[in-house]
Amino acid sequence: MTAAKRERLETELARLVVRNMAAVMEREQVRRGLNKVEFAKLCGITAPSYISILEGRANPTMYMVARISWNTGLTLHHLIHGDEHTPNPR
Repeated sequence: MTAAKRERLETELARLVVRNMAAVMEREQVRRGLNKVEFAKLCGITAPSYISILEGRANPTMYMVARISWNTGLTLHHLIHGDEHTPNPR
């Protein structure tokens, strides 16, 4: 596989992950009855970071994704893949 093709695949995967995260997070925000600022605070991130995820502009680190997972009780799998919600064991 060429470097350009690998980079394109990595970029597409990153976009897919952020798109899935945005959908899951937005559903959770609505389900909990929180506004964007309140939900961002619950997630342990800034409101601008949350907005950038929703808009698909974010490039979150694994640390950020793990923090969102932990703080919301969503599994990493659900957050990244958008599958059925399974509570995160603590």
